[in-house]
Amino acid sequence: MADKIIPPALKIWLAFLFIFLLLGYGVVPSILLGAVAGLAGGTIHAWWITPGGEPTTTLELPAPLRQLNPRRLPLGNFLRRGGTQRLPRARR
Repeated sequence: MADKIIPPALKIWLAFLFIFLLLGYGVVPSILLGAVAGLAGGTIHAWWITPGGEPTTTLELPAPLRQLNPRRLPLGNFLRRGGTQRLPRARR
């Protein structure tokens, strides 16, 4: 993935470096802001050119995982309500 990110990131970094210098920013802020812009732009460029899409195959769970009962897991019922129905109490 780095081979897709680094070349456009360097080009974008140089472009933003010169733009920030022309706008009157100091050298160090221009380098840092240009590097951030270059990294972000390189990552977006790599994502844009990488083929992808929705997966065409569905993954099947292995048999041992299909046999697991979520209620037997350590925190399996932590966020679930119990099987009993909660009824409102009478007001006093």
